[in-house]
Amino acid sequence: MATIYRALVTTVLLVYGYAVVTGVAAGEAAEARAWHVSVGFVAAVFAVLVQSLPFAYFLGTGFWVKAFVRASRAEADWEARHALWMKQRGYVFMYLAAFAPAAAAITGMLADTGRLVVFWHAAAVWVSMALQLSVLFLIPPMLKRNAALMDELAATHQVPRPGTPAMEELIQHEEEVALPPLFQLSRLLLFAAFQILIIWLYLRFGTEGFRAVPFLPYGLGASICLTLGLGLNSRYDPDAPRSGSAAWARALTLGAAATAVVVWLGNS
Repeated sequence: MATIYRALVTTVLLVYGYAVVTGVAAGEAAEARAWHVSVGFVAAVFAVLVQSLPFAYFLGTGFWVKAFVRASRAEADWEARHALWMKQRGYVFMYLAAFAPAAAAITGMLADTGRLVVFWHAAAVWVSMALQLSVLFLIPPMLKRNAALMDELAATHQVPRPGTPAMEELIQHEEEVALPPLFQLSRLLLFAAFQILIIWLYLRFGTEGFRAVPFLPYGLGASICLTLGLGLNSRYDPDAPRSGSAAWARALTLGAAATAVVVWLGNS
């Protein structure tokens, strides 16, 4: 995984470099500027996707470690050792490197329409490139340590063999502690809220024919998904579920605040 990640981040940096070259060479030529906008948008989306991989990897391996620990009756400190990746210095850079490309793309779209000074777009691009370069060196060691931890766990503990009573007992237990369907739905709703806003940003600033698209419908849709997602997530959290009244009171409060911001932005 570390080698694949290095290769992908290196490709991101190369695409960034090409996007910078097209931007510097574009000048005032409309066709060249349009090409730069397209290349920049692709570079930003590609960078976000690549920087999403470590999160997916660590979350996925976290579920694997938890399941293996339960199945092999291993000590609980294995999960604590896996969770140490969140305390390493590369953890913050993972977040910054994932969000910085979006900032670069949005400032670029604003600069292309004359609503933002080009300097701020250039600054966002260079900051994003610096972050991509940082995670190129910080994240692979974290991935290697995590892989070594899983290898050590698998080498020192064993799970029950298929077809044995111990395996049947384990399967029944796993079915009982599986993530509730509504909790899984909450994650999809929270992800959808973010994606709806990204779609509006792309239509508004990344296209020519849809720049007049109103924010209000998209913002309200995102607020609804956010409210439902927060409520279901809190109510059916398998580790610390809240009561229905507490979960939905918190969700509705935050949803109302988000809706107020949406209405204000939509009418401004």
